[in-house]
Amino acid sequence: MSDKPVKSGPSILATQAAFYLLIILLVSATFGFFFFATAKQHLEREVGRKLQSIAGIAARNTPVERLELIKPGDDESRMVLRLKEKLGEIREAAGVQEIAVFRPDQTLLLALRPGRSIGEPARPKEFPPHFLNALQAGLSVSTGSYPMDSGELFISAYAPVTDNDGRLFAVVAVDAGTREIEVIEQLRSRLYLAAGAGMVIAVLLALGLARTLTRPIRAMARTAERIGRGDYRARVPMPATAELRVLAGSINDMAEQVRRRDAQLKEMSASVAHEIRNPLNSIKLLVALLAENSGQPAGDEAQKTVRTLNYEIGKLNRFLTEFLTYSRPVTLETHDFAPADLARGAVDLVSAEAGSRGITVELSISDDPYPEIHGDRERLEQALLNISLNAVQASPDGGSVRLAVRADASAKTVDFVVEDSGPGIEKEAMDRLFEAFFTTKSAGTGLGLPNTRKIVERHGGEIFAENRARGGARFTIRLPIRPPHAEESPDG
Repeated sequence: MSDKPVKSGPSILATQAAFYLLIILLVSATFGFFFFATAKQHLEREVGRKLQSIAGIAARNTPVERLELIKPGDDESRMVLRLKEKLGEIREAAGVQEIAVFRPDQTLLLALRPGRSIGEPARPKEFPPHFLNALQAGLSVSTGSYPMDSGELFISAYAPVTDNDGRLFAVVAVDAGTREIEVIEQLRSRLYLAAGAGMVIAVLLALGLARTLTRPIRAMARTAERIGRGDYRARVPMPATAELRVLAGSINDMAEQVRRRDAQLKEMSASVAHEIRNPLNSIKLLVALLAENSGQPAGDEAQKTVRTLNYEIGKLNRFLTEFLTYSRPVTLETHDFAPADLARGAVDLVSAEAGSRGITVELSISDDPYPEIHGDRERLEQALLNISLNAVQASPDGGSVRLAVRADASAKTVDFVVEDSGPGIEKEAMDRLFEAFFTTKSAGTGLGLPNTRKIVERHGGEIFAENRARGGARFTIRLPIRPPHAEESPDG
């Protein structure tokens, strides 16, 4: 199959924007994670050490001798009230929310918060098992920040109260709200919002930068496409970027060289064709006179020689015509016309040759209305006639050729499909079908299909070739309803 479309990858604009965005995300996420994690851990350690000191002071003000005397129901006893008063003074001075004392089995001995009774479970919010091991060793411990039911962040510290033998008798718990950490959390949320806004701004700036870089590259690509279509006067606007300016200058220099060389080739081609065609016409005239003056019957050897000479002269003339068509840019005289009319015109032109060999030409056009095509009807009829004649010549005597017209569901393109009943296209020839001067026919010029593709592509279309599963070849010309470049006429 010829010239399969290659699936395009991501554009430079998309790649650059994605790359910049990825860098921004990585930097923002890494900075935010390490900054806030480090700040929070540092603050938690400082607050924890402060609360451990407060818990130690409270432990020294709750001697074990008095704690040993506390029993359930002693909540209003004079000793308990005196201990609560002492702990209350420490709470007020330290600015903490709660000081409580409980046994290692977490049975409550003292609590400043109203509603709590001696002997009930203490239920500390954060008290993992390893804390008890540290307290039994005489060490104070503290938690990290944790949320209360109200959503407020707290930190707790615990200090040991030991008996005369050094055994852990009770634990003093100090709970404090961590306003500082709440400020850190609020700051983190605000910084994340600021980072998000900065990210949006950075993305917009990245897109702007990417467009600044890709806009001149796109202009170069468009200019190269125009040059490829034969508009050799197309030039790239000079960009502001120094490196791209060098590239644009090189493309413009190349375009000028191509234009000059193309003009020279066209002039030479026209001159060569003229120099060959003039003697050919003279030879053809002389051959015609020779045939008239010979006076020999049609079956005579001399008459056969005359017919052979005329046939060979015709071949040379056809080659010169196709050569000039191939060497010159395709200029279009565009208007709107019906696809069905184009197909019928091609069938009418090919029917005579097909009929002489008993080949049936079938035209398939649905009853659904087709949108009109905007293009050069004469050029497109020439292209469709080329592949239709090839189909007739490839089919055996008594075979069949089918030409179908199809429109896609969105009515943006129209397909002209030509199928023959011949042997199909050999694998070796498939990739070279549209090369200039390549032919599998003994009398072919090798310029018919290249000229066909040139005309189709000039209309913004495509041409495909493939073998049919049931035998024979299939050629498809796909044309847009409104070609993007149909109205341009490249000069040369």
